[in-house]
Formats: sequence, structure tokens, C-alpha cells
Amino acid sequence: MFKARFTKIKELSERRRLPRLGKIRLGVKMVSMKTKKEYPKETQFFVVPPEVAKVYGEKPTSLDVMVPINDPEVVFPQAYKWFGGQRGLKCIGDGEAALRLNEETRAMQEIVCPCERLDGGECQKMANFMVILPKINMGGVYQIDIGSYNSIVDINSGLDYVQALVGRFAMVPLRLCRAPKETHFGGQKQIHYTLQLFLDADVDTLNALRENTSRVLLSTRNLALPPSEDADLGAIVVDDKEPEKEQVAVPPAPREKGIQSATRERTPVVAPEKRSSLPIQKSLVVSPDRSNESKVKSPELKGNFEEPRITEQQIEAIKKIASGKAITLYPDALRKISFSDASRLVEAIQANDFDPEEVCGEFRELLS
Repeated sequence: MFKARFTKIKELSERRRLPRLGKIRLGVKMVSMKTKKEYPKETQFFVVPPEVAKVYGEKPTSLDVMVPINDPEVVFPQAYKWFGGQRGLKCIGDGEAALRLNEETRAMQEIVCPCERLDGGECQKMANFMVILPKINMGGVYQIDIGSYNSIVDINSGLDYVQALVGRFAMVPLRLCRAPKETHFGGQKQIHYTLQLFLDADVDTLNALRENTSRVLLSTRNLALPPSEDADLGAIVVDDKEPEKEQVAVPPAPREKGIQSATRERTPVVAPEKRSSLPIQKSLVVSPDRSNESKVKSPELKGNFEEPRITEQQIEAIKKIASGKAITLYPDALRKISFSDASRLVEAIQANDFDPEEVCGEFRELLS
């Protein structure tokens, strides 16, 4: 049988791309009866397509997910983004550098990131989580658009933790949940429903997953994912720094008109108790005044609340952040501090007006 000599293109023909099956959203659009304008409203549940609703119900708060490949920059890309009307993406950056569309030349040029558009609310942090829903369809991925600071941190932490336990996070059965969190901002108390990623596995399950690591990494190495779909008028990212608007509205728009919300709080990555409702967690909120970001307020909550301690993966993350500012921290000392103190330490280090001497003075017992 005759076979032509040239039948494949190097670095192209061996690539395999999974299709995008749909989007899962974190909220809906409402229409104000006063102004007749649309505004986004966060939901307590995932807003899912019909095929997902058939399995999980109309308002699921937990989904079984798998990540298709072992590259966090592909399955969970994150960036600051600014969209300009019908022109789509006009600027994208990582907090140090960005590519901005030049309106005259129509070319992308590099600028310093962030800029004044972040403070003005035009630019927002965005992430796209690409997951397989094994109980729905193994033949493609669903995209979840996220604008929440807390959700981004927790999903990154969850992926890193699974990587540390198993040696990979690709094709590991995980659980993605909406978790209620109480926040305080500007004297107002709100409840937001952030994302958390959990691994439900005992020692025997972990050992079985580890045995398959080499095979899974080899079989998924050539898989590619569809590019993130940003041109979605229904998926508006809102920043929960502002109080939620008055709930005077007509019924929500169709499911595909969902939005996602954003918060600035942090939470430890811990497995919740297996029950229908997750407990409301205590949280911290940073002042929106970027010139004063090192000052963090701890909310006062009624009732008995036990301040959580930070986890080992959070300790490593804090050490990495500190090392970027030439600060070395004692791990043993970090294990003894509360979550709120750890948050204050991180915010102080990351502040624009960072002062090493001031930070070292306040947290001297943590320094090596």
C-alpha cells in the first residue's frame, strides 16, 4: 500500500485539543425596576447548562470535577484584563508588565502593570478554570470564569496541595464547592459564595492515584485546551468591594446570562465536613485605598469564633512572597500565628508603600 512521504506536520499533527462543552457561571443578571438597567447578582449555587442540571439539579453547590492536564497556566490562567466595549480585550497584564492595545497603530505594546484603570474598576483580575465534569461528559471541558481574589487563591492552593500529595493534579477526582463567607467592608456585612477545591481521598486512594501518575502524565502530555473565551457579554465580573445593589429586580435572565463575582478575602484550604451546608467562615477585607494597603481590618463577629491557623501550603506561599522582598521567615513561628495575622503580614509585604523596617518591627518574632 502506497503511503506519501509527508503526512504530518511537526509540532502540529501530534497536538490534541479538547472541545469546550459549555460554561458554568457564578451568578445571573437582574434588571432594576427603578432604572431598568441590568446589574449582576451573585448566586449561592453554580448556574449550570441543562445537561449538568439533569444530574446535579438546577442549583448545585458542589460539582465533581477533574483537571485534564497537569499545567496550571493552561487549566487555570489568571491575569488583569481590561475590555473596551465591542473591541474586546484591550489590555492584559500580570501585575508587573502588560500588553496594551495602541488605538492608533492597532498593535499591542508593553506597559507597566498595574495602572490607574485598576483603581478605577475598568481593569479587573480574571481567571478561567477549565474542568472536566466526569459525571456529565469526559469528552471536553467546561469553563468557569472567576474574578474573586479568594477563589483564585483557594483554587491555586488546592491544585498545589493535590500536586504535593499525588505527584499530579491531572485526572484526579476532585470536588468544587460554593462556600459561604461572611465579609465586612465599609461597615457593611455581606455573605459571598466563593469557590473551594477539595480532594476526598484516604491513604489507599492516594496510593492508587500515585501508582498511575506516570501513565496519566504521559497520556495527557499532548493534550491542548481551547483558548479562554472572554467575549461573553453575559459573564460580567464584579468586584465585591462595593456593597451589593438593592435587590429590586425582575426574575433573572436565562441561565447562559450568568456572571461571576469577586472577593478579596482569603481562607485556608481545608476539607469541609460532609454535610449539606458549609459553615460561614470568618474573613478579612483590605481597604480599597491602594496607598494604604498595609492596613488590614479584622471584622468583629458575634458569637464564639475560633481563629484558624494557617496550613503548611500557606506557610510555603508566605515564605515565597517574603523571599521576593528579601525577607526570610521562621516556619516554626509561622505555624503559631493566626490566619488574620498571616493575612496582615502578607498584605504589608505586598503593599505598594512596603517598608522593610516597619514590617520587620511589627513581625520581628517571625524573622530568621
